[in-house]
Amino acid sequence: MLSLPQFLKRLFFTLIGIADSLVICPEGTAVISTSTGVWSPIEKDVIAEIRALRALPGADSSAVLLKSPARVVHHFILASHGNVQLRMATIAKELGIEMRTLERTFTGEYRLTMAQYQVEVRLSFSRWMLSIFPPTKVGVVATTLGYNRVQDFNRFFKNHLHESPSEWSRKERAGIRSDKKRTSQD
Repeated sequence: MLSLPQFLKRLFFTLIGIADSLVICPEGTAVISTSTGVWSPIEKDVIAEIRALRALPGADSSAVLLKSPARVVHHFILASHGNVQLRMATIAKELGIEMRTLERTFTGEYRLTMAQYQVEVRLSFSRWMLSIFPPTKVGVVATTLGYNRVQDFNRFFKNHLHESPSEWSRKERAGIRSDKKRTSQD
């Protein structure tokens, strides 16, 4: 028979072993996740932040944030600049909400699907990165947004803006410089 301290120690180490698969639902129940997928680094960060928010004692702001799953998703899409490796299903599972319910609440609140908003944020961030001076390399932007290959980012950018990131960047910086010249001449 185990003493109470031995039992608690064994329980603690057992829980440590399943900590990565333990999901605490909004109503406070614990569920072991059956996901066999591997999380991307950005997903690991998001999950760690959600768990940290839950762990804060008496944190009213975190409780409000976690009560609105659509706002949580909105926050993480924006914070990750629409990172392509951030899967909404991972966040939904961590929040203990069905993906369809999360999609419906997000669309109801923001008038865009989560995927549309993720693309919008990714494009906005990439345009900003490509428009600054000195120019940011396309490979750096692609990596920052979670692309493993620059070609995939180029294809994404061209599909949405109908020109390559390099072409867009050149034109944008030329436009900014001509605007500065006009402003300084006035």
